[in-house]
Amino acid sequence: MAKWLDIYSGVLMIRVLLSWFPNIPWDRQPLSAIRDLPYLNLFRNIIPPVFDTLDVSPLLAFAVLGTLGSILNSNGMKG
Repeated sequence: MAKWLDIYSGVLMIRVLLSWFPNIPWDRQPLSAIRDLPYLNLFRNIIPPVFDTLDVSPLLAFAVLGTLGSILNSNGMKG
């Protein structure tokens, strides 16, 4: 499960980085597959954009994924 979180974090990072480029063709594969990650939408509903343009919801999303990964890794080390 921890490995899956690492992979998902990587895909999430790619999604966030690509959002900085306004001319990305999001309607083409594989970009359309990562365009609307449901995980990010959860946090966008919690944290509104700063100054109506800066989306900081990925910061919370990465923090939660990192915390879950740490919990899973520490539990795996004990067993």
